[in-house]
This record gives sequence, structure tokens and C-alpha cells, in this order.
Amino acid sequence: MVYESEHYRFFFSENSLAEQKISEIAAYQEECFDFICRMLDVTPDFKIEYTLCATPVEVGLFYGDEEPCNGFTRLPNQIFAVYNESVKCIGFHEDAHIISYCINRPPNSAVREGLAMFFDRRWWGISNFDWTLYYIRCNRCPSIEMMIENESFFSLDCALTYPVVGAFTEYLILFYGIERYLCFYRYTNRIEHTFFQTYQKTLSQLYAEFIRYVSNFSLDWALEIRIKELLASNGR
Repeated sequence: MVYESEHYRFFFSENSLAEQKISEIAAYQEECFDFICRMLDVTPDFKIEYTLCATPVEVGLFYGDEEPCNGFTRLPNQIFAVYNESVKCIGFHEDAHIISYCINRPPNSAVREGLAMFFDRRWWGISNFDWTLYYIRCNRCPSIEMMIENESFFSLDCALTYPVVGAFTEYLILFYGIERYLCFYRYTNRIEHTFFQTYQKTLSQLYAEFIRYVSNFSLDWALEIRIKELLASNGR
């Protein structure tokens, strides 16, 4: 079945939960779309095609490797995502990828995921900054040098890397402005060179600055317990 809104074309199965909620889903995604476009000062000249699947297995079949997953994007304008009673993989993340690629698709995955996580703001319902603070307190926060390399970025647990790069991206935008960040985001050569050109500081210097900033805050004990529970329940 197909449902269209101003900027989206949704595909879903008959009698699915997605069919029941499709008008709500479309309205929600249009809100996300508007915020992302205004923040990045860009508007795609195409509709985003959203395929809403009942299970992660179905998404994996669309991806092609048959590995279950909750969602992914396929250029130039497709998103495949799980939508059922327990998993609703909609919102900012995948849309931020598609829309930001109208500006550029940086070669470093940490940059791409950092921007998407900036829009998400949260991982498993807890803010990116609180996750980062927890990892700092546990001495588990990875170095920026490790995360900026694609191979090592994906060798690390996504519950570790995604919130941290999201919080770092938010720090850059909060303290140095979205205009400067977008200048950096357009880079095509070595990231360290473009970073220094844009911020007049090395990537390592700014990451250390970010870690010092986050370290000034305290983590509520109940939130720390919740983080530990989430990690344990997800096999981390």
C-alpha cells in the first residue's frame, strides 16, 4: 500500500500497524523534515520514499545481506525501517542522512552518524551527553582518532560510538555555530586538514575541549543505574 504526504511517499503492508498509524507517522516525519531542512538550510528536490517493515528480518532482506536490522538508507532517497508494537524506527536519524547528503556525503562515518545523532538527541531514551558523561566516568570514552577511522568506528559498539559522536557534533554546533559546522561538513579532502581550516584548532584539541566541558557535569545516580541496565539487557 502507498500513502503520500508533501515530502514523503510511504510503502507498507495491508493490515499492518503502519497502515493503522500512517497519518500520524506522516505528520511526525513532516515535522522532522521541516526541522532538519531549516537547521541545514537545504531542501531536497525529491520525495523521500519510506518503506515501513514489520520486522528487522524484512528490513535485512531489503538491504540484501539478510542480516536483521532496524533501519537503513539507500541513496538517493530511500529509507527502510521497522515499525511494529515494540520497535518504531522512525524520526530524525535516517531522514537526516538523506537530507544532509544533499549538501555532501562526508567520507568519515563518524561525521555522518554524528550529525544524524545530533538530530536524534538520544540513544535508548537517554541523551547523548549523559551517555558520554557515563563513558567518561567509566574511562571508556573512545579517542577521536579511533572513531574517525571508518574501520575502527564500526569495530566499536554502536552504543558507545553513536551517542559520543552525536554529543560531540552538538558541542561543535552549540559553541561554534551551525554555519561553521556546515563549512566543515562540505569537506572532501583529509578531515584533519579541513577541521583545522574551519576551526583553527586540531580535531584532537576540540575533542579534548569537548571532554572537559562534559566532565563539568554530574550524572544522576538513578540515570547511571538505568544506563547499566540498558547495557546489560542489550548484551553489552
